[in-house]
Amino acid sequence: MSMERVELPQLHDHPLIPFNRFVSGWCYLCNPLSLFTEPGRNVNFYGGYRCNELGCEGAVFHKDCAKPLKEINHSIHPNHPLKLIIPTFPLFKSQQHTCFCGKRFKVGYCCTICDFKLDLECATRPEPLVLPENSYGHEHPLKLFSEPFDGDTLKICKACRIFVKMKVPHYRCQECEEFVIHVHCLDFFPEAYHTSHPQHPLKSFRGPVPDYTDKSCLLCEMEFDQRHHQLHHCGVCNFSICRTCFHYPPPVDVECLKTHEHKLHLVPRLIDFTCNACGTQGNQSPYFCLQCNFMIHWECIDLPRVININRHDHRISYTPRLGHGEWKCRVCRKKVDGFYGAYTCSKCPTFVVHARCATRTGVWDMVELEGTPEEEEIAPYEVIDDNTIRHFSHDHHNLQINNDGMTLLENTLCKACLFQIGSEPFYICKQQQCDFILHEKCANLPRKKRHVRNNLPFTLHTDSHFTFQCRLCCQYSTGFRYQSGPYVTIDVRCALISDSVEHESHPHPLYYHSTSKKKRCSRCRKEISFVFGCDECEDYILDGKCALLPKNVMKKRYDDHPLFLSYGDMNMDETYWCEACETKVDAKEGFYTCNDCGVVLHISCVFGDFSYIMPGSFIYVAFRVEDVHIRECYMTSSNEQVVSNNSICRPLCAVCNSRCKLLSVLKFGAAPVCSNDPCPSVEDIADHQILEVLNIFRYKIESTISHTLTLTIATEARGSSLRFQSGMNAEGCLVKDTVLVKGPYVVDGWINLSDMA
Repeated sequence: MSMERVELPQLHDHPLIPFNRFVSGWCYLCNPLSLFTEPGRNVNFYGGYRCNELGCEGAVFHKDCAKPLKEINHSIHPNHPLKLIIPTFPLFKSQQHTCFCGKRFKVGYCCTICDFKLDLECATRPEPLVLPENSYGHEHPLKLFSEPFDGDTLKICKACRIFVKMKVPHYRCQECEEFVIHVHCLDFFPEAYHTSHPQHPLKSFRGPVPDYTDKSCLLCEMEFDQRHHQLHHCGVCNFSICRTCFHYPPPVDVECLKTHEHKLHLVPRLIDFTCNACGTQGNQSPYFCLQCNFMIHWECIDLPRVININRHDHRISYTPRLGHGEWKCRVCRKKVDGFYGAYTCSKCPTFVVHARCATRTGVWDMVELEGTPEEEEIAPYEVIDDNTIRHFSHDHHNLQINNDGMTLLENTLCKACLFQIGSEPFYICKQQQCDFILHEKCANLPRKKRHVRNNLPFTLHTDSHFTFQCRLCCQYSTGFRYQSGPYVTIDVRCALISDSVEHESHPHPLYYHSTSKKKRCSRCRKEISFVFGCDECEDYILDGKCALLPKNVMKKRYDDHPLFLSYGDMNMDETYWCEACETKVDAKEGFYTCNDCGVVLHISCVFGDFSYIMPGSFIYVAFRVEDVHIRECYMTSSNEQVVSNNSICRPLCAVCNSRCKLLSVLKFGAAPVCSNDPCPSVEDIADHQILEVLNIFRYKIESTISHTLTLTIATEARGSSLRFQSGMNAEGCLVKDTVLVKGPYVVDGWINLSDMA
């Protein structure tokens, strides 16, 4: 790269590297307010400096902002020089200042004599104090102001037709007071030339887009908002661009030797082409080298050479030409043309990704690895001999392999995945009094890996006292987990899948999709934003819980053979009966069955809320007014404990009053609670727990007043009041009518159960 690395110790704690590509975002320092942009829009600016540290992709700087001048002179404040304001580190904790234009900023310029201040954006705009006569179609001189009008009446800007707000810089005529225009509207009122269209001036439109124009910006492809969008249009050429591209124009010429040996020129027009860098189709405004007939998307200029993506555990590298062969992109699953550029893995020759797919923000971790040595993979265990290892999660004892095919009891669970060992090979602790056991495949789980659920790397954590919810299948677990950043956690079962699953309910592969709009699962009908969908049947979607159910399971209580996950035809009504609960099974929702004996079980009679929580684990059930759920936290003791349900006589559920059928149940005090229909979730547990504690509260009252109380929960205000019938009022007087009693057990929407008990 031609630009050197830059360190800004007072602005950012990592070194910055130069880039010669387009970046969508905001400069970390000047961060221009949306005066020139549409709501929610980012700016596509070319070239500058960026942070290359993991998780710090938002730190992007203009070239000039990364090296601001220590002192400047400005036309708005001609009497004194303005000195650079150097903030304290870290930047987000530094003092805020108010610019002449009214914006708040942390890096800018100030006059030490007058306390006049400018942010970096305004410092680059040399606005004159007075505009001469006949400027912008007005016969009188226009003077720059930045204080409110006399009186309460606001004027409308002649350019954008928006009210001129108090303290916002504007030009106005002192003689007639009717002509007012924002400072930032001068560039395009009533019309102005643009670098991308020098032939004719562009006229500013605000409001509905003319019917004959294109419905999107010719430069950035953003669709025009029909209600309040402002566009700039040439009626001669039918050329339209958005407000953002008008004020932040792309460069007409780009010189990037990493991309092409010659200078590239912007072609601002509708034109169908194949991008030489990525091999995908484009239809407008490419950059072009006439000498080489080289054409490229603006997004593909200066593509990173070596990167990591969340679809593969190895690094991938950009190559300008794949060569002959049949290639398929591992992200979008469409054909990759071998005569154009793409990303490949040196260790996996068949792994190929389109350049634009690999560099998407939801796929790439935004770190460039060219010139950075690859990290050595840390083995999860130390090999002692051919049959013995010492695993990092259990480093005080050795583990011995067992691969003779013996089938263990169904309540013998792997410490990592919390699933039955069954007849799979496993490692078991050599100490007789230690019950630590791992599937062989779980013992080989890598310490770090990549996964589609997040573009940052995942790290394996093995502490067993932590209850977490997997962000893919939504199951609670106390097993091993992979964590990416502070918020994304998945269990090891989900970590083993790639971005696709072969599912028994559908003939085609299902691929992972993350959408901003929630979609409904075709089986359980729940709505969720990360789903597995079929490319061929667009309306078939499964959520993570349905898509990642185990394919087979052992349930010795009902059958000696493995039970396999099966589904009925969506277009046929088939009726089966569950062996466990003796009720009907809707085949469309799925069921487990024995292929030899025909035994059928509901999925909810095989797996429940506590199926992936190790028996003996303590969990914390949180109660709020708006919902009830298991909380993610470390627990070593509490009133709620998950216990095994492997006795001959199954316990009676305290909520649904039926026999608990699952291998693991929640024990609250002395009362067991199911986690399957008709107790499908922790909401039912909440009612039971609240009633139990409130009954304790009732007994305390009865012992002091010698009067029997009837207690129910006030369903219309659950969690904020109790209903006592034939009880006492808030002052302790006995009454016959129903009253609502409020007390100190409600704190900020949380029920303080310990205080009540």
